[in-house]
Amino acid sequence: MMFVTRTITVTSVEFFVIDHDSIVSRRDSSGQRCYPRVKHPFEDNPFIDGFLEWMGTPEGQQSIEAFDLVFGALEHAGLDARQRKIGWADGKRLSIEHSTDRIHAGHPGVPRHLIETHVQGWLENCAPESYSERQLEELDRLIGPLLDDYERTSRAAKD
Repeated sequence: MMFVTRTITVTSVEFFVIDHDSIVSRRDSSGQRCYPRVKHPFEDNPFIDGFLEWMGTPEGQQSIEAFDLVFGALEHAGLDARQRKIGWADGKRLSIEHSTDRIHAGHPGVPRHLIETHVQGWLENCAPESYSERQLEELDRLIGPLLDDYERTSRAAKD
């Protein structure tokens, strides 16, 4: 059996090789395989561009500060989803509202609504890594209504 390899010059530094197994590959001038540049999903993405721009604004910086503050404060906390309480490292068991107040009391320069938003975000992401799929499903089943109820009562109190 005889195989023919053809070389087609595309530019002075690139060429295509059709190997004996009919795989087309692109090679540079040194003969190394080159792969086509694939556009990253975040590249030229208006949502990502807008988000990154927002992060650089004073509002974005405040939200990042609140995020770091909340996740740091709750780093060693746990959740009793059935009782709807956050268990703090010092043993206190507080609601979302009281946990928000506790963090805000120590950092009055950070807007309370940002702290509250990130406490809710922490609740959505607080599952221990050791949880089984069944435990994660149960936690999701309990956290969803907890957050919905809190948001509804919080919104009603603001109106």
